[in-house]
Amino acid sequence: MATFDDPRKGESGVKDSAVRRDKVTVPQLRAAQPRDWQRASIEWDDFAVAATEARNHIRDVTRRLPHVWHGPAAAAAMGRLRVLLDEMTIAYRESRAAALTLDAAHDGFRLASTWLAEAESMVKTADLTLEDDGTVTVPDRDYPQNDPDTAGAERADHDNAEAVHTRAEAALTYAAEVDFHVANELERIKKAIHYSVLDDKTKAAVRDDVSGGLLMGQVLSGRGGALLPPPESDSGSGEHGSVEPTDEDRKLKNHMGFYAMLSPAEFGGTIAARNMLHYLSNTGEPLNLEVDDMLDDMPDMQADADRNVAANADAWRAQALAEYERTGKPVKMVQQTGWQGFNATSDPDWYHAVGACHYNTVAQVEVVPGPDGEPQTKIKYQVHVADRYNWDGSKGKTTEVPQLGVVTDKDMGKLHAAGLAKEFDMGGQSSVRTWEG
Repeated sequence: MATFDDPRKGESGVKDSAVRRDKVTVPQLRAAQPRDWQRASIEWDDFAVAATEARNHIRDVTRRLPHVWHGPAAAAAMGRLRVLLDEMTIAYRESRAAALTLDAAHDGFRLASTWLAEAESMVKTADLTLEDDGTVTVPDRDYPQNDPDTAGAERADHDNAEAVHTRAEAALTYAAEVDFHVANELERIKKAIHYSVLDDKTKAAVRDDVSGGLLMGQVLSGRGGALLPPPESDSGSGEHGSVEPTDEDRKLKNHMGFYAMLSPAEFGGTIAARNMLHYLSNTGEPLNLEVDDMLDDMPDMQADADRNVAANADAWRAQALAEYERTGKPVKMVQQTGWQGFNATSDPDWYHAVGACHYNTVAQVEVVPGPDGEPQTKIKYQVHVADRYNWDGSKGKTTEVPQLGVVTDKDMGKLHAAGLAKEFDMGGQSSVRTWEG
């Protein structure tokens, strides 16, 4: 979101996720029966059908009622029926989103369970021990001394243990990914219980929930390639055009547009001034962000993205290697870190242009046979950024504008409410980069 106040020293650049990413153990994954998730998905689908039938019944009543009932009581009843209609519409869509998300959880845990089953089968065949945390131990062997086969036996134990560990690591880390992404999506859906009216903001939130549920199946099935919706944006300044504009509002818009065109430095720089002009254009059209420029101008953002890739790289490699060894074919798996919060405090222009934003690093992990027959892995990635340009008037943020004096975030947000400017989504992605870690 846009902001007028200056970055505070020591302000953190990373926001905590709403859902914690927990580790998964072998017993936990063994107990996570994929069919249970599928049954839950079917139950939510049944609820969605029931909500649809209720919605259709309420809609029919609202169409017939004005023909047979008039007066204040009838008007009050119609108002309540319209709310019920909205509530049933939300219930249907969110139930469908939950069903899709749980079905995706079934696909994800089934893939992780497949890798774990292979690891446990190999453990039995090679007489090894798979620990609860996925590590592999080789029992003490009474290898004959001075036996030429001893070195080969020790090497075979080492190779078998490494192969088992690859599959176990793939299974446990992927199960943790499934758990994290599903929990985040269900957290989004849970917020919908507070919705009762399908205004523009609620429609957008519900649409993202259903979209996230649809994409989740592709993300967690091992195919990847889909970008999950970003976290829900804050409320901004309310409904566009919901209040009458005043002469002061019109004066503020004219002055802000004038200085954004002629004095970009007053807004922090050229990027902040461009975003301001787009806001004042009152179109609400999405705006592209040059993410490569963001990463170049804010090395701390690039470093943060690098840390996220580094934290996931070993798990991603293990998962791709598990599929490579399972299928015997070259593998390209698409992974993502999930949406992370970032505050652009290190660059005044970007700080005033976007303030706090979210980014998701999407990687393609490729495994191919090398010249010696051993698998080789390569990771390429893109950083995706998403943000909502709006104004938060609750924190008393201000700036000095020539000839106007102090202007607050609340003043700027009122231009949206008065229909003189319009909030908008903005985002983009970086060029494809190769991970060298």
